[in-house]
Amino acid sequence: MENFVGIIQSSINDTLGSWIYLLPEISLAFIFILMIVADLFWAKRIKNLVAIIAVSGLFITILETLDQFLLIHSSAIPLFGGMIKLSVSSVWYKLLIELSGLLVMLFSLRDFQLRNTEKGGSEYFSLVLVVTIGLNFMVMAQNLLMIYLSVEFVSVCSYILAAYLTGNKRSEESGMKYALFGAVASAVMLYGMSLLYGFTGTLDITSSAFYNGLASISLMSASVALLLTLAGLFFKISAFPMQVWVPDVYEGAPTPITAFLSVAPKVAGIALLITFITAVNSTNTTTGSVFLASTESLLAVVAIVTMTIGNFSALWQTNVKRLMAYSAIGHSGFILMGVAAYSMTGQKAILFFLFVYALANIGAFLVIGYFSNVFHSEELEDYKGMGMKYPLISVAMVIFLVSLTGLPPTAGFVGKFFIFSAAVEAYMIGGNVLLLIMVIFGVVNTVVSLFYYFKIPLNLYLRKAKTEISLEKGNLLFSVIIIFLALFTLFLGIFPSKLMGLMNW
Repeated sequence: MENFVGIIQSSINDTLGSWIYLLPEISLAFIFILMIVADLFWAKRIKNLVAIIAVSGLFITILETLDQFLLIHSSAIPLFGGMIKLSVSSVWYKLLIELSGLLVMLFSLRDFQLRNTEKGGSEYFSLVLVVTIGLNFMVMAQNLLMIYLSVEFVSVCSYILAAYLTGNKRSEESGMKYALFGAVASAVMLYGMSLLYGFTGTLDITSSAFYNGLASISLMSASVALLLTLAGLFFKISAFPMQVWVPDVYEGAPTPITAFLSVAPKVAGIALLITFITAVNSTNTTTGSVFLASTESLLAVVAIVTMTIGNFSALWQTNVKRLMAYSAIGHSGFILMGVAAYSMTGQKAILFFLFVYALANIGAFLVIGYFSNVFHSEELEDYKGMGMKYPLISVAMVIFLVSLTGLPPTAGFVGKFFIFSAAVEAYMIGGNVLLLIMVIFGVVNTVVSLFYYFKIPLNLYLRKAKTEISLEKGNLLFSVIIIFLALFTLFLGIFPSKLMGLMNW
């Protein structure tokens, strides 16, 4: 009995001591409640009140997340009995997610589709904040139950956001497709997790019981459970074979949400995938060595297929958002190259790549939203001749596309260089030929991406509009953010050490 009381007391102390490390998430939850109250009582009297609270609250949360670097130092801190873990890498991922959310919220303030929807913006900003909370827990999750809850928390809210434009058939269709594919992926992942729990007897993927339990069963049984679980994570990062939902959802969803879905869930999904792969490969037994080789080969194959499908499919697209959707699939393949490398160098390369990808991708979607506000279209045909009429915005778009391609002097070049270096390093150490093939495919796909990215500047500068169209004035807020992101993309391309030097853990 005394033993039991001691365990209860220890558990209570651990829980009470863990709350201090969740200040950003607590703040987000408090801001969410404040937004609901403000929407009920004061929103009609004060214009954009909920949006102002959301943007201000997320900015404060970013400052609190930055402060967490001082709390952690070098070692990770397990919280709530090991359900989640706060580490330097997880704080970096949280920071990137919150920055993406802040940019998207600023983007949303002036988006014509969201401003003209029947629902208004209050529910929208609340949902973006809720998704951010779920994504933060995803990057810290260390427990199968916590992984599933955080993934579903994000997914359900994302389905609503994708179908936010009431009365718009494409938006409603995108939300339905997203929900259907998400439900299937969720069911498959949950079944895989139940098998893992049955095989190991624990939900904690970092415990010795987890990887020892996997090492003690047949390789076939363990592989089935792991593949089913990985399928759910592949859905979140839009990797093969769980990427088929991406083009339709990206095209139908409001442009700010498309920008958010293309970056934030991918960041959290990659962080979670790294945690899971690291846990599976923690054992030093013979079976563990087989797992390491198997997961390395599996991720290399998935990376090859994902980037190839994404880049080659983008070649035939005429809608800018669908083109960027396939581009996002292709970049998931490039990011998986770093995960397949499975090293500390690979993890830092992934984080840097995600930062520069987020800058360029959100920037590109900001330009798409800017032009969509101007002439209410997202077809490549309508971009003809816009380069001369909107010179600064068009130059910024070219910078973003050059960065996404991976050419100097942009940050995208440095990001891809780090990814390729990590993959080559892993090949030199382990000798897995699939890693070398993956690098070759990465180079080929980079060249292929030039052809479809070039379509946009080709229409902007080298094609004339067939008819003279009446253009609306662009938005100043959009312009300022776009130009800032473009300059920062160039800055990190010239001085990558300014960011890479901070990523030491």
